[in-house]
Amino acid sequence: MKKTQLFEYHSKHAKLTEFAGYEMPLWYTTITEEHMAVRNKCGIFDVSHMGRFSVQGKDSGRFLEGLVPTSVQSQPDAKSFYTLLLNEAAGIIDDLIIMRKTGTDFLVVVNAANASRDLDHIRRRSGGYDVQIDDVTGRTAMIAVQGPEAAAALQRLTAVDLMALKRFRSIDGEALGRRCTISRTGYTGEDGFEVIVYDTTVDDPAAAAAVWDALAKPAKPCGLGARDSLRLEAGFPLHGSDIDDKTNPFEAGLSWVVSADKTGYVGYDAVSRLRASPPARVRRGIVLDEGIPRHGFEVLDAQGGVAGQVTSGTFSPVLRKGIALAMIRRDIPESSGARVRIRETSFPGRYVKPPFYDESLYGWKRGSKSK
Repeated sequence: MKKTQLFEYHSKHAKLTEFAGYEMPLWYTTITEEHMAVRNKCGIFDVSHMGRFSVQGKDSGRFLEGLVPTSVQSQPDAKSFYTLLLNEAAGIIDDLIIMRKTGTDFLVVVNAANASRDLDHIRRRSGGYDVQIDDVTGRTAMIAVQGPEAAAALQRLTAVDLMALKRFRSIDGEALGRRCTISRTGYTGEDGFEVIVYDTTVDDPAAAAAVWDALAKPAKPCGLGARDSLRLEAGFPLHGSDIDDKTNPFEAGLSWVVSADKTGYVGYDAVSRLRASPPARVRRGIVLDEGIPRHGFEVLDAQGGVAGQVTSGTFSPVLRKGIALAMIRRDIPESSGARVRIRETSFPGRYVKPPFYDESLYGWKRGSKSK
């Protein structure tokens, strides 16, 4: 099983689990404690297992433009943006972040479970372009710093002015004298940063370990369990559960990723057909008064028929209730109420628009509007 540069720390302090071929921390204390640390203060996550591909060269912008449905070349330098890899049928191969450092220098960050397939997809379509695609995953570490106190926790390690770094912007710099890229993104719903540490490997983890150890003092180390409950509470989809290569952006609620006036990318013809007619199913949030919904559970309509299926479900530490993302028949009224079948019992709930938390109390919007 593969390990990240921070495995020694995890093995001493965390409950470990297998994920995407890596031995990763599931939790250090409890999922709820780590979850609330991120909502109220600051938590750190080892996300080094996620794939990171450098795409450089004269044609790199034009090449990526033909690969994703989001406009690439209109993005300013130092901008990061969320987008999708689509197949020819507009199914979602993966969701990802692209950092545009310059017009000829990009960093593509993908889900760990899909990294090999994504890299094959990207390389297979690079013929005829002057681009160099380099898998830098094993030579870099990535640490997510998330929560309302994230900037303060990270600022102690770097001369980069973090308060001047706007959301979805990135900058090259140093942390504790180690070369790094800092981006202001995240998948928890909170304000936060990703620190990509260069020149560090599993055999030479010193640079990554130094940054992690320094952050672990003001911030709480968190595992995959809290990472999943936080992203679900924020209403963000998980590839492999909420979206997959048989789900298109319109039914997934991700049509905002598809640039309206863009043509010529992988999946464009299918997107054009799908755009012309509403999807038969849509993704919705559900809150239950009792019971914890899980992936695959049936969602029932008012007459007891099957309205859809839970794609992600968990216990919300903020709401203290079960919450879910579910794919529901579009003809089911949002006001009709939802019932989720858990074993032999169906539990009543309601459809909601994520995020599931009160945005005046939690999440990045509660902070400065200038971020």
